[in-house]
Amino acid sequence: MIQASATSVVAPSTLDYYLLGPAAPVGLLVEEFELADDLSATRLRTAGWTPADGGWWSAAAFARAVRADPDVRARVRAVTRADAEETYRRLGGGMLPDDDALRDHFRDDVPLAASAPLRLGFGPAVHRVLFAGDLDAERLTDLRAALRLDGGTDPGVVGTGRLHLDGTALRWDLRRVGGGVAWCLDVTAEPLDREALRPLLHRLTGVVRHHGLVPATIECFA
Repeated sequence: MIQASATSVVAPSTLDYYLLGPAAPVGLLVEEFELADDLSATRLRTAGWTPADGGWWSAAAFARAVRADPDVRARVRAVTRADAEETYRRLGGGMLPDDDALRDHFRDDVPLAASAPLRLGFGPAVHRVLFAGDLDAERLTDLRAALRLDGGTDPGVVGTGRLHLDGTALRWDLRRVGGGVAWCLDVTAEPLDREALRPLLHRLTGVVRHHGLVPATIECFA
């Protein structure tokens, strides 16, 4: 849930956690997007853990498949770090390592296309978080509530959320893109304040993740 306060944009961790297994969890997937100075994503860092396979393994190929194949995507479920800790312990891993230690398991990263920011014309820079997957009517309703969206006024916009923080106007639009086969969040800050925008991007992405979509990349439109 997005709250209209400073605590809304405080992200204690930049790692994303998923449980592996369509029913009973059999392992974990841990991911992190590496961002450029303009907050566009340059690569996806990822690692998997399954006790049946001897522990931690390179998950780059699996991470690509999660975003390209609905059947593979159905085998992962976004969770909090607390849930990941409980599953890791229950499956015999003991205490889940901290973020810095988990990053040591990131190998064979997924490079993301890097280009100069696209030009949309006048207006603030737009940071677009693209997601793989789809939403049924119930999940969409729940996501609209969690993101505190009002009715969309622009073509293709499902809803818009807003937050004012220390003089910065933050806005996020939920859209269908790619001919209706994908979703995105377009996030802006006026005036541009990357210190406020960076944790908000992670917070918003986390809300969408927990409603069944998987983040694929972050693009910057100037």
